[in-house]
Amino acid sequence: MKRLLFLSLFVCAITCFAFTNAAAPEVQRTISGTVYDLSSHQPLEGIYIQQINGTSSSSTKTDVSGHFSITVKNSSQTATLKFSDPDYGDYSTRTEDFDLSKDNTNVSVYMQ
Repeated sequence: MKRLLFLSLFVCAITCFAFTNAAAPEVQRTISGTVYDLSSHQPLEGIYIQQINGTSSSSTKTDVSGHFSITVKNSSQTATLKFSDPDYGDYSTRTEDFDLSKDNTNVSVYMQ
């Protein structure tokens, strides 16, 4: 009888632990900064930015000064953003990983 009681409590504890840790808390942060041309260091207007991992499908474009701001949601501590030229012009697409535990409010991204 003691063995059955112990086994039942053990199974209950394991089940509670599994459900408690099953879903990691969602982190929501803002990443902002400026996108530049790698060669000339001039800001780039109209670069498309999209979160490619996480729980949201956030996207935005850079303004006339190359500035952007995007709110990302993720259950991990890393957000991956894709930077691309929507006109398929002179710039190749690049991805950047951002550590959400750090300050990402004034980042610089260089495209070539």
